[in-house]
Amino acid sequence: MEMDHPVALSILPGRPFSSELATEAARRGKTILLHLPMQPLGFPEVDPGPGAILLSQNGEEIRGVLEGDIDSIPKVVGINNHMGSEATADPRVMKTVLRLIGERGLFFIDSRTTPQTVALELAREMKIPSARRDVFLDNEATPSAIDARTDELLDLAEKKGWAIGIGHPNTETARALERMAVKASERNIQWISIESLMAYANSGN
Repeated sequence: MEMDHPVALSILPGRPFSSELATEAARRGKTILLHLPMQPLGFPEVDPGPGAILLSQNGEEIRGVLEGDIDSIPKVVGINNHMGSEATADPRVMKTVLRLIGERGLFFIDSRTTPQTVALELAREMKIPSARRDVFLDNEATPSAIDARTDELLDLAEKKGWAIGIGHPNTETARALERMAVKASERNIQWISIESLMAYANSGN
């Protein structure tokens, strides 16, 4: 929240301070996303947490859960998935989720937790503003490893025109993002808001 850079904060629903964090972050000018829990491989032993979209839910149940999740996080402009390696690979589930996202005027970013995901393909078919994660920044949360991933992100941005990185709220990632900002400036790569990037990525450029 204290960063000057246009980071987007993706907030899980159903946690003790979800609403308060979203409200404060938005007050500070940050973009708010819903970090939507979705069924992973290994469920139920692997638990995505409260407010999760599950394969056992019918369409009405999925809509009800998703509406509750969206409404619980103030100032939401988009959604990305938390876990979801099974749910994002299921066309029925994703069509239901994406339909409501479209009705709400939101965008969807596929965190791409599985190569089998159909989320981006379906979103584009349904004309829902969408994109996918290019780099996970901190699966290994050491300074050298995160720096390598931020370098990869900058290289991709140069190569294809833009790129999206996803990281977690830990100290090493925050410090690495500050270092990345310096490198981006030196390479004339703009760090823009996710709203601006989504508009660009879905404009045909």
